[in-house]
Amino acid sequence: MKHIFKMGMISACIGLFFSCKKQVSSLSEDYYKKGETVYFIPGGNDFERGSRKMDVDISSFSVIKNVYARDKNTIYFMGCPQQLVDAKTFKLKENIPVDQHHVFHFTGFPSATGACSKQQLSIVKGADPETYTTLYDQLQSLSKDKTHYFYQSLPIDVDYKTFEILNENFVKDKNRLYVVTQKGINPLQYTTDQIKVVNSKYLILDGKKLLYYEPHQGIGVLEMALPTVNNIRLLDRKSIVIDQLVIIQGKRFSFTDVDAESFKILEGIGGNSFWSGDKNHIYYNEQLLSEADPKTFKVLKRAVAKDAKHIFVGDKIFKDADVKSFRVVDKSETSHDFEDDLGHKYWYRPKAGGAELIPVEKK
Repeated sequence: MKHIFKMGMISACIGLFFSCKKQVSSLSEDYYKKGETVYFIPGGNDFERGSRKMDVDISSFSVIKNVYARDKNTIYFMGCPQQLVDAKTFKLKENIPVDQHHVFHFTGFPSATGACSKQQLSIVKGADPETYTTLYDQLQSLSKDKTHYFYQSLPIDVDYKTFEILNENFVKDKNRLYVVTQKGINPLQYTTDQIKVVNSKYLILDGKKLLYYEPHQGIGVLEMALPTVNNIRLLDRKSIVIDQLVIIQGKRFSFTDVDAESFKILEGIGGNSFWSGDKNHIYYNEQLLSEADPKTFKVLKRAVAKDAKHIFVGDKIFKDADVKSFRVVDKSETSHDFEDDLGHKYWYRPKAGGAELIPVEKK
């Protein structure tokens, strides 16, 4: 009991100590003063994120922006003095840390409690600080200066003058086409003479080949032969219709008799549920639901839907509720997810391949 009381007093004292802290500058919510001592506290929340007591020249200390600060001799990042930076010429150029000789980046795990040896900015090798800029709006992790392109701050071997970003999956230069992966920009064995950019995910080469990159499970670049390319209809980023082909995530739709002209996405790809339909059929995760009526069918929530005669939970018919009055409810007003006029109430619980409805026990 004494031990618990003692720990509580210590926590209270620490809380009282930091409650008196004062934010150094409106430019950052991470640097605070307590008396003549400066602390780095991410977001001012020392309880959850920890804090770092700093040894600074208090008379010249100032915040640059966010996690960056300085005094007359030193640049600080995450509250840690930086070893490779020239303090006199350091600045943030469009939020990029640079000095007169180098561009810097951080590749570690940001921490207010970890060793400062692991909170150090690294030099972007070969980058020109005067012309270096990020291309984040065009392609995440890509940047350039006057002579080089960089991916994740590493120079890439491409022809600078003819390099072009096609979409978020592919880039090219005069020599070849490249795929953008999570680890780098890798060359492909395709010519780049005739390329049609379909959207942010798809390319068509020479009017004959459709390319799509799937990063998950090591699938890589998917290629599909196209008999014709007369009409392209975009459904979402990963779903397109080309003439009579319905294509989902780089592959032909599983049900071969799908009507391409009337096909539409009813509930987007992602998670455990994917509803789609055409004028004749409804599909769940690309599997035909022969009992579903496309004229009256509607998705209620994720893997739960209904038509005039049935309630569907994934690819199964749910028979324990009144179809006509079965509805999704506003969770801000109640704890359950679905109900009907007969007093049935259900919670929604995701599971592999779809979901299940859990009855709420009546009180």
